[in-house]
Amino acid sequence: MEKPNNPHFQNAAKELAGLIYGVSLDGVITRNEYAALKSWCGQYEHLCSYEPFQHLFARIKPIIDSGKISGEEIDEIDESIDLFLEEIGSNNTSHNPDQIFINGMFQGILSSGDINDQEVYKLKSFFELEGNEKIREEYSGLYELIKKVWSDGKVDDAEFRILKDYLTLLIKNHEA
Repeated sequence: MEKPNNPHFQNAAKELAGLIYGVSLDGVITRNEYAALKSWCGQYEHLCSYEPFQHLFARIKPIIDSGKISGEEIDEIDESIDLFLEEIGSNNTSHNPDQIFINGMFQGILSSGDINDQEVYKLKSFFELEGNEKIREEYSGLYELIKKVWSDGKVDDAEFRILKDYLTLLIKNHEA
């Protein structure tokens, strides 16, 4: 059995937290977003040999497999992730997002195949949250692009393609 401080457990949970945040930004979870969540389950199921991760996985997998996720279940998943991260001595991702969380969030946003007005508005709001100054600085190019896109209060097709390409590039750079 792997030790609790193994970063794979922490990183998997943080990625899921970001993914959940990203797919739920617009309040609608599409078939493609469910597929992304199920893919996460498949990718990290092998980590269930570690008891706290197995407990987290056992709580969230049935919710994801159900094919429907309510707002309450999103909250339940977030709470389960936060409890898991606390248990292994990590920071709470909801209040202390890091690169892994943010990468998961970008994946969640892109998983629907579309970037809509609600997602852009909430992503802009995320960057502007008090305490996210460092993230805003680190992603200043994306933040400036989002402000420009949102200046008219909507996302048109050309802006969607630019945002999609930019987010995809950020994800690929993080994975490299």
